Amino acid sequence: MKKILYCGSIVVLGIMSHHNPCTAQESEMFQIVGFATVNGNTTGGAGGNEITVSNGTDLQNALKAKQKEETPLTIYVDSTINLDNSTDLSKIDVKDLKDVSIIGTGAGADFDGIGIKIWKASNIIIRNLKIHHVLSGEKDCISIEGPADHIWIDHCELFNEYQEVEKDYYDGLLDAKAEAEYLTYSWNFLHDSWKTALVGSSESDIFDRKLTMHHNYFMNCNSRLPLFRASTGHFFNNYFRDIASTAINSRINACVLIENNYFENANNPWVSAYSDVLGGGEITGNILVNSPFVYSDDTHELPSCSPSIPYEYSSVLNDASDVPALVETFAGVGKLALSMEFPAASTSFLNIHPNPVKGVASISIQTGSDPFVLWLVDMTGRKILLYEGTGSLSGIQTVEADLTAFQSGLYILLYQSGNRISGSRLIIGNR
Repeated sequence: MKKILYCGSIVVLGIMSHHNPCTAQESEMFQIVGFATVNGNTTGGAGGNEITVSNGTDLQNALKAKQKEETPLTIYVDSTINLDNSTDLSKIDVKDLKDVSIIGTGAGADFDGIGIKIWKASNIIIRNLKIHHVLSGEKDCISIEGPADHIWIDHCELFNEYQEVEKDYYDGLLDAKAEAEYLTYSWNFLHDSWKTALVGSSESDIFDRKLTMHHNYFMNCNSRLPLFRASTGHFFNNYFRDIASTAINSRINACVLIENNYFENANNPWVSAYSDVLGGGEITGNILVNSPFVYSDDTHELPSCSPSIPYEYSSVLNDASDVPALVETFAGVGKLALSMEFPAASTSFLNIHPNPVKGVASISIQTGSDPFVLWLVDMTGRKILLYEGTGSLSGIQTVEADLTAFQSGLYILLYQSGNRISGSRLIIGNR
């Protein structure tokens, strides 16, 4: 048994910005996968012009000017966007254009009370934006309405209010309607919402939208995670926590693969509900914690189906047990710098005892011939080196970490070896 002492080596992660670009390539774990890579690819404004805007008026003007330009465009947003600095606008329209990225700098751009609508658009990337409390325009944080294709929504935080308001006070957080297709939603934090993620506006909206949702964190929501009509979907490695009514609702002949997700205090994790025509699903590798199915006359057990998933994703697929730690660490705004630090994921053994811990924790890890590192990450993204191993021994090794110098709170313990990464929540209860 090895003894580790807190070494005091603290690395405060910088936040990625186009003004101070990270020299490392973004890890495969965080690069685009899913339906947004099928039948073409989603590259947004890569390889084109770059501009920075600080208000909604300039953002909308830049998008309007892009309608007349063929060169791809990346728009960085470095300030708060609201109705006051978005003259005569009720929403930001991404319309009649292609090859555009809108990316928040630093800890993420704040869209306060104004949302984004993507329609009649192709090859669009939205990253690192916080959008919330939207009551203007169509009252969605992000709305995608076809014809639209190859849309990637990544590392965003979307929220309104839930228990404090009536269900129709706000609309959705992330909706897709009509002929929208080849969509990927990844590493987003969606929370505090009645109507979270709608796919298909009505029972007659039966277009096959082809949507992948992976490594998203859904917390304190009522339903629609998503409400999925008539489409092909793939939902993997998402974390559903504190869901009151229904999580994944497949209906109107939809067919979805529900894979390696983690459901905690989530009612009806996967069902076909509130429709005369049921959807279906293929279920594999999920973990349920206090997450019951409550069937009724309008909430049904999900029939089986066999969805066709036409892309490779094994290099980014995590075991369900690792999902809460990874998603809590990396999902949402201000995390793009973290995404530069870690390689592609695969399952590896990691166990902590006791947890919660006061003082010394025993950490058991499955090691191989490669060197390995144990990191402790706090909820601000501060990354603390606990231990470096040479990899000279293979098998399960146990190390002891003296954590008495750490403040009480929630942390993520990350184990990294070669192209493997695993994570686990760790609660430190020092006083």
